[in-house]
Amino acid sequence: MNFLQSLKVKRLQRKGQKFLTSGKIEKAHVIFQKVVLIDNSTENLFNLALSLISLARYSEAEGYLRKIEKQFPDHELNTLTLAECLIMQKKWDETIKFYEKASQINPRSEAYKKYVAIAKDVVAREKYVKSKELFQEATEELRCKNDEKALKILQKANEYFPGNPNILNNIGILYLNLKKYKQAYSYFTKAISLDQENKRFQKNLLAAKRKIKIKY
Repeated sequence: MNFLQSLKVKRLQRKGQKFLTSGKIEKAHVIFQKVVLIDNSTENLFNLALSLISLARYSEAEGYLRKIEKQFPDHELNTLTLAECLIMQKKWDETIKFYEKASQINPRSEAYKKYVAIAKDVVAREKYVKSKELFQEATEELRCKNDEKALKILQKANEYFPGNPNILNNIGILYLNLKKYKQAYSYFTKAISLDQENKRFQKNLLAAKRKIKIKY
């Protein structure tokens, strides 16, 4: 890859990440496809896989994640993402294998051990998958600005799997958008209790706290 190609890749990577974080998943996917054609590095393959997962195209994402796994079998994030991709396809045995592998790579992670237990539990894993499917459905509603409908879907997702901090955080965001600040604060607090180092959750909690002070 020459200098000009390198510059183009970096520009496209920034553009793709911007689309991904802003919820413009289809556009992110197109950009990452272009990047991979120029440079099929681990980073670019992983980003492409993430865009496919966000589009619920799990089988395609699995293919790219397995390519990375062959080259870097101890890549922690790729191993965990591959396990997530497999559980959404209900490939239970392989899911267990990769969650256990993630736990071996990082034995200090209690979350990984929790996911191993979920994958082995016939009822728990079905509930987990259902919660993720509902989360995906709610995301689509958010893109269409249907906040109240998205909130109902996320609340249902939380009933299936109450230990997901991302679901709790997103419920908080929706309450914030609906100007129900005390409810938002409550859900952000729950999200942080499950993921204490998450800067995004902390920022959201602070925003809700400020709104409560202004209103009351």
